[in-house]
Amino acid sequence: MKLTIVAKHERITDTVKEYAQDKIDRLDHFFDRINSIHVTLDKQGGSNRCEIEIAAARGGHHFVASVTNDDDLRAAIDLCVDKSERQLKKLKEKIRSHKGEKNRKKLGRDVKRRTQIIPKEETYEDVVNE
Repeated sequence: MKLTIVAKHERITDTVKEYAQDKIDRLDHFFDRINSIHVTLDKQGGSNRCEIEIAAARGGHHFVASVTNDDDLRAAIDLCVDKSERQLKKLKEKIRSHKGEKNRKKLGRDVKRRTQIIPKEETYEDVVNE
């Protein structure tokens, strides 16, 4: 996983950079095939802005982006990482549920077919009337 942290309009300290790295390393737990993460920390007036762009590959290419603004830079990082976590969980669930769709449909058809077999000599009315 390639991690890039960039600061605009301000310099970030090593402690803030390490804090962001620790928080972003958690994202690998939620989605296992992350190729790269690009983090942009920006100072706009009185607020701090955090942008996270994630490029992941699993059965195709997927991109996740989140942006937050807050007065505190660490709070902005936390909020942005939380948003990214939710998006990655949703993406992973979407991919998982899509993968076995054909097999689930086939299994459902087989169950229907086997449970609906009625012998030819008996009809539904004959079974109910007995």
